[in-house]
Amino acid sequence: MEITNKVLEQEGYDERLSKEKAREFYGLKWYEYFQQLIPSLSNKEHMALQAACFKFTENNLDVLTKHIKVNDYTLEVLRKIKNSINDQIILSNTRPSDLLWFIDTVGIKKFFPKSKIFGVNAHEKFGVKSDILAHYLEGKGFDKIIIIGDSESDMKLKNVAGGVTYFYSHQSLKLNNVVKADFIITDLREILNQL
Repeated sequence: MEITNKVLEQEGYDERLSKEKAREFYGLKWYEYFQQLIPSLSNKEHMALQAACFKFTENNLDVLTKHIKVNDYTLEVLRKIKNSINDQIILSNTRPSDLLWFIDTVGIKKFFPKSKIFGVNAHEKFGVKSDILAHYLEGKGFDKIIIIGDSESDMKLKNVAGGVTYFYSHQSLKLNNVVKADFIITDLREILNQL
């Protein structure tokens, strides 16, 4: 929200992203925020604003860093999965370099070998997680697939992979009435019974 608003101000727009709108737009890509905030702009202008947000972020990592942290129990859950016989991957809409920075900054990089980290870059290239997941699963046999995510698009990965979906409902967002998932959780440890 802070970065979005700083860029809007920097670029001379009067519109601002409120906390309410930020909650409403959760799970959207940055250019989609701008499509919602300023629908009169062209797609090219929305993409330019998104590019300005990426540039601002790259030049002001301290602004981003103060707003990110892992969810409660993330480290415990990832450690238990890694220590089990199970395979785990991380799949995000963000750019690969940003995903690597994020997982390093929040201290979860040690749980994912580089070959298990997938940044789709859906913000700029319109890639989709489902394509990456389908490619990853190709030729592999798994007894069980568990999908954990915090967006409706994450839950739709079940259409590609099958398995069981766990929607992590952030307490501050209250999104659980919006998504279809096998389980809606607020405590990541609830997935441990699947191991």
